[in-house]
Amino acid sequence: MWHLLSNLVVNVEYYQGQKRIFSVDTVVGSVFALTGIRHGAFAINVDTRKAKHFYNDLISIMLDDGIPTVWLLRRALAEETTFTNALKRLKYEKIGGPVYYIISGIEAD
Repeated sequence: MWHLLSNLVVNVEYYQGQKRIFSVDTVVGSVFALTGIRHGAFAINVDTRKAKHFYNDLISIMLDDGIPTVWLLRRALAEETTFTNALKRLKYEKIGGPVYYIISGIEAD
């Protein structure tokens, strides 16, 4: 299964005008990101373990106004311009299930 999925992972670059803003690794045809770089600011990776309570996580997204974890990663890359703001967003925004976000910056804010 992983071999088939790995053939669908691509790197996509997002530009604003002629300036490259961020790049993500994603699955072809999806709207989420698995890992990414906000160029000149920070990088994020999402790590999760096998979901033990998939249906609870899904209910949390639908009823408790949680955002899917991989969508939050992409939104942070698109909308946050500093390491500090990205860290705050990943730390405090309600998500649908338990994950580890690994975030690194290029310098102190």
